[in-house]
Amino acid sequence: MRRTRARRFGVAAVAALLLTGSTACGGDSGNGGDVTITFAWWGSDGRANLTKQAVELFQKKNPAIKVQTSFAAYAAYWEKLATQTAGGKPPDVMNVDTRYLAEYGGRNVLADLNQGAGKAISLADVNPELAATGVYQGKRYAVPWAQNTPAMLYDPAAFTAAGADPAKGLTWDQYADATTRVSAASGFAARGATDFGILDTPLEIWLRQQGKQFYTPEGKLGFTADDLRRYWQLASKFRDAKGSSPADVTASYNTSPEQSPLGKKLTSSEFAYDNLLPAYRKANGKNLAVAPYPTAANGDLGQYRRPSMFLSVSARSQQQEAAAKLVDFFVNDADAAKILGTDRGLAPNLKIRSQLSSGATGDDKTLYAYEAALEPKLGAAPPVPPKGAGAIQKLLQRTYEEIAFGRLGIDDAVTRFMSEADKSLA
Repeated sequence: MRRTRARRFGVAAVAALLLTGSTACGGDSGNGGDVTITFAWWGSDGRANLTKQAVELFQKKNPAIKVQTSFAAYAAYWEKLATQTAGGKPPDVMNVDTRYLAEYGGRNVLADLNQGAGKAISLADVNPELAATGVYQGKRYAVPWAQNTPAMLYDPAAFTAAGADPAKGLTWDQYADATTRVSAASGFAARGATDFGILDTPLEIWLRQQGKQFYTPEGKLGFTADDLRRYWQLASKFRDAKGSSPADVTASYNTSPEQSPLGKKLTSSEFAYDNLLPAYRKANGKNLAVAPYPTAANGDLGQYRRPSMFLSVSARSQQQEAAAKLVDFFVNDADAAKILGTDRGLAPNLKIRSQLSSGATGDDKTLYAYEAALEPKLGAAPPVPPKGAGAIQKLLQRTYEEIAFGRLGIDDAVTRFMSEADKSLA
């Protein structure tokens, strides 16, 4: 989730995409038969530095291919990509989020990597369940660039003082009690948790713990109004007991680690993705740790192997062979994986992951150990979210904020959400 989500394709944008005869920017050829491809991703300056180092290595190993790179923060990236796509000039290789895979893949923006040049991308050493997350309606529109999983990032000193150890596992009730004690110990200056009622990922994990999914394979909501009511009642239990962030802090929530409540030291725990641990530590200044989600009474964790992000090739690229080589390089080159580390998550290639984990230190070692411990408990990945998933997250956030500020009761909020969500997914 980001505070501002990229807007969905408009009708005009889609029409422009379908009517244009333009090719991707990377269609130009350089001197001496060299080809140039464009490659875009989202992330921080630190991620950009690592990625550019890996691109430089790719160009050394493939001297006939030149790569022009660009990056932006998450929301700005999707705004720009929507504009480029509407004009018929998306990057040859692009970063794609699971929330937008159906949106772009279903509108012929992304190449089917099971066909043509994409067949050269090897997924032989990628976990089949992880590899399958890039398939939508029988076509492989993307390959996973890295693996992460949802996690609780927390201040162990604060929770130890409150008599709780998230690393050993907590139930939701135990987590609620612990966060209230953490808040009280700080004089309620720093709450025990960031309010999770606005976030789609905790809702998804909580639903999986109940044996349900956020979306059905047919692209509809996989939960009922009563399910959402119980989830928001759970989140409100934390907030009412002052265990989680107050409404004004929650409303300003931004999952950039530097701008998040935990990053700004306004809370002592937050649900995020495990690979963000180093960034949260840097922002917060404390020795934060990573732990699994709280569980339901039955102990079901609800977590799964998640593609932290995808790599896709433009269906309109004139240099799909070169583009596919770059994608294969990021998935299967050990030297590239060593450069990138765990910034995006664990390497998707299991052989490379094993090599890197054996010599890992610091935060990398922590993340490898965390996911290795969870591996036997991870379930199957959910279906690809349908078109409109980005809009659903924004709707969830807006509606819950009304609850947090006391402007809307939970029952009315649930009714509003379910009605508007059905329209977004229609």
